Amino acid sequence: MFLLLFSKIGMLICVSVIGWVIGRRGKVSPKDISMLLIYVISPFVIFSSILESPSSFAYLKYSLGAFIAAGVFALGAYLFATMLWRSNKRNLFSFAGGTGNTGYFALPIVLSIFEPEQWAIAIFIIIGVNLYEFTLGYFITAKGMFNTRECLKKVLSMPTIYAAIFALMFKYLNITLPEEVMDFMDNFKGAYSVLGMMVIGMTLASYHRLEIDWKFSSAAIAWKHLIIPVSSILLLSFMGIDEKTLLVIALMLATPMAGNVVVVANQLNVHPQIAATTVMLSTLVSIISIPITLQFMSLL
Repeated sequence: MFLLLFSKIGMLICVSVIGWVIGRRGKVSPKDISMLLIYVISPFVIFSSILESPSSFAYLKYSLGAFIAAGVFALGAYLFATMLWRSNKRNLFSFAGGTGNTGYFALPIVLSIFEPEQWAIAIFIIIGVNLYEFTLGYFITAKGMFNTRECLKKVLSMPTIYAAIFALMFKYLNITLPEEVMDFMDNFKGAYSVLGMMVIGMTLASYHRLEIDWKFSSAAIAWKHLIIPVSSILLLSFMGIDEKTLLVIALMLATPMAGNVVVVANQLNVHPQIAATTVMLSTLVSIISIPITLQFMSLL
């Protein structure tokens, strides 16, 4: 487990470093890449992920549960952040507090150490988390810069929403796409993972002097790696969930902060440097926090 985590985190950091080099030498704008991720790549990833997911709609409960849980976490994070800030940092904190790097961090670990039945659970959880990020999470972050009407217009312009709706319609009607088309859309998954982490490095490179907001980073890491996993696992342990499912959920809860926090922060210009540095620190902390969380769950 530790070696798998170490190698995964090492690869993510390497991609971010490449993004930093490109940002320094090529003057590539992280905001432009963020726009590409949000409006082009993410819809393809969501659409193909739903189409390629297990055919049983019974698994949709994990997507719904993940979306609701993310919303509850975000609300709790906002209330907590209100005690610390009166600025739009609380909006960024709230969005980050509701999500995690479930896609290109947790999924490879799930595929390596768990069984196929657990893979399906993880995939549907990831779908729910991704939908939160580009709907409710996006709204929460935008609310730090715009009024409610403008925020709703921005959310309704998110193509990810419509990609998910069309994918569910295709799934329900048993409409299948040619293998060549599905293979083409799979290319976007790789681009999503790579560009998502490169944006972090590019964001850091856009600042001549790196400054860490230790208050924000400490609070966000404590929320993501301590408060959320401990409180959630204690609650779930009393809900009669089977151990295999609980292990997958525990891993998802223990993931570091999501790279999409930096993507959305860049696109909306809500403290992107703070988002990037905090995500990097959270990724490093996860080397320790994930094994501890899974061990804690096994003791219950």
